[in-house]
Amino acid sequence: MPDEKNALPGEELREVLKGTENPLKVWDVIKKAISALSCLEIRTEVIGGAKDEVISTKIDLFQSDRTNQIHRNFLKDPDLAPLRDFHAEQVKLAEQDIQKKLEFLLEMAIALVSAINEAKGEKGTSSS
Repeated sequence: MPDEKNALPGEELREVLKGTENPLKVWDVIKKAISALSCLEIRTEVIGGAKDEVISTKIDLFQSDRTNQIHRNFLKDPDLAPLRDFHAEQVKLAEQDIQKKLEFLLEMAIALVSAINEAKGEKGTSSS
């Protein structure tokens, strides 16, 4: 799981990148973005029930691994079927969010390559 306190949401990442000219700061932002994009957890909890009455899905993007944990009450109790369905829908929405985050990461990589190429070009012209 990423370090939540150091992860930056997408909009904040974009704003930080816009105002950053120092390559080391850009690299720090990129590391935080990658960390934030590496794992996604979807949790559905029953409030007022036992503390461990949870359905949890973790999706690790780097390993292409999905881990599900389901309290046995969600499997046995037909009254909890709507919560199982709700959780399944949340996982589908999360997969859509993952796609958006991957698109953002691609945009960031393209911008970084472009910035590096521009920097190389500036160095080449200033020494001639």
